[in-house]
Amino acid sequence: MANSGRAHFEVVNSAVRGLAKVQTYIEQGMSDVIEVSLDLAENGGENEGSLHNLEEMMKEYIALDADLQKFNEAVSVVTQQMRQIDPKAEFNVQSKLRHQLEETDEPLQDPENHDKMIELKEKLWQLQHPGEGMPTQETVAGSQSSQDEDEPTMTQVEVCTKCPISQGEMVDPVKNKTCGHSYERKAVAELMKQRRGMRCPVTGCHNKNPLLQRDLVDNKELKMLIERRNRQTGKRGN
Repeated sequence: MANSGRAHFEVVNSAVRGLAKVQTYIEQGMSDVIEVSLDLAENGGENEGSLHNLEEMMKEYIALDADLQKFNEAVSVVTQQMRQIDPKAEFNVQSKLRHQLEETDEPLQDPENHDKMIELKEKLWQLQHPGEGMPTQETVAGSQSSQDEDEPTMTQVEVCTKCPISQGEMVDPVKNKTCGHSYERKAVAELMKQRRGMRCPVTGCHNKNPLLQRDLVDNKELKMLIERRNRQTGKRGN
């Protein structure tokens, strides 16, 4: 029976390896939702219904992602338990896994707070309101009065499209893989020629590694956002 339990566990492990592909599909699906939403938003307000449907689709992807993470965490815990017992001892994998899933049955994260949902709304806002900060509502901490209870505060969420080197609007941005900062391709290439062994030029950056050519990758998402914003405002990149 012990061997049977371990055989069942091999089946579970095999399923987990298969679910790694599902994780990739979920992540790609989220990225596709953002991309299609931005394309629709460019066509004007008549697509509000479609944008709402895409937002609901994003919520479904977020729920799938949460379920997948929960299952993977449960398998990890049960794996550790199995390694700590006598190989000859009885071990009911299905029962242990079911119990662990019940133990970790926590409330799902609010999909509005998921990174991809935030990214979707920020990019839509930037496309539809070029140059404006995105307003968000936050509960006023410590407020006890009914008058102030639901009063919103305004914060600014804006995607920076200015090159930290040239201070001009970027046209062909590249991203530093190490710290995530972006620069105009020509500007950073010229600066690297002048200052060999330089670090990230962004003030306050904690990345202490020298900036190398292999660290720079095309920032396709930022470039697409810039191009869309320029089309919205009638500009054209040179």
